[in-house]
Amino acid sequence: MLPFIQTAYLFALGSMIGWVLEFFYRKFFDPVNVERKWLNPGFLTGPYLPLYGFALLLLFWLRRLENILPINDGRLRKLVLFLIMAACITALEYFTGLIFILKLKIMLWDYTQFWGNIKGIICPMYSFFWLVLSVGYVFVLDPPITSTVKYLTDNLQFTFFVGLYYGVFFIDLAISINNIVNIAEFAREHNIIVKIDELRAQIESFREKTKGVSHFFVPLRFSDTLHNSLERYREFRENFSVGALRENLKVENIRENINKNIDKIKKK
Repeated sequence: MLPFIQTAYLFALGSMIGWVLEFFYRKFFDPVNVERKWLNPGFLTGPYLPLYGFALLLLFWLRRLENILPINDGRLRKLVLFLIMAACITALEYFTGLIFILKLKIMLWDYTQFWGNIKGIICPMYSFFWLVLSVGYVFVLDPPITSTVKYLTDNLQFTFFVGLYYGVFFIDLAISINNIVNIAEFAREHNIIVKIDELRAQIESFREKTKGVSHFFVPLRFSDTLHNSLERYREFRENFSVGALRENLKVENIRENINKNIDKIKKK
C-alpha cells in the first residue's frame, strides 16, 4: 500500500511542478509564443502535466540506484547518473510523442523548428534541458521530496489530499480524453497530423475575431462545435502547406535565374 501512495504522491507533485515550469517557459522563452501571452500548457484543464509526473518518478527511483553504479569516483558517478536520467526522460518523451502521433495522429508538442530534432518529438536542446533538470533535482529537489514522502508514509491521514487531487484529475482527464478521441477521429478521416499548439492558436484566434471569451483554464474549449474548429484548422494547414510550397518554388526559380545569368556571363 505504501509504495502505491508514494507513487501517487510523486506523480501528482511532478505533474504540478512540470505545469509551473512549462507555464513560465511558454510565457517568457517559447519561440512559438511571439506575443508572450500567458498560456495554459498541455491539453488538460487543471495545473498538471502527466509527462512530468512520470519524469519525477523516473528521477526519484534512479536517484536511489546511484550507489549501485560500478564507478568508484563520486563525481564521475554523479555525471553518469545525470546522463542516464536525461536519457531516460528523453526516451519517455520520445515514446509518448510517437504513440500519440502513430495511434492518434496528434502531436502534443512540436520541436520541428529546433536543430537536430527527431520527428519533431525530441531534440538536443530539450535533452539538455532534461539534463539541467536532473542536476537540479539531485542537488535541490530530492532532499525535500524524500523528506515529504517519508512524512506522508508516517502520517497516512494526509493521503486524503492526494485522493482529492486524483478525484479532480480523473474528472479532468475523462473530459480531455473525449476531446482527444474526437480530434483523433477527425485526423484519421482527413489523413492529417493535428498539432495541439496550432489547434489551440486557431481556436484562440477565432475567439478574438468573433470577440468570444478566452478560457485560460480550458485551452481546448471550443467556442462553437468541435467539427467547425477542426475544419478551420484543416484549412489553415492546407493553406500553410500551399504557401510554403509556393515560397520554395519562388526560391528555386530565383536560383535557376541566377545560375542562367552566371552561365551567360561565363560564355561572354
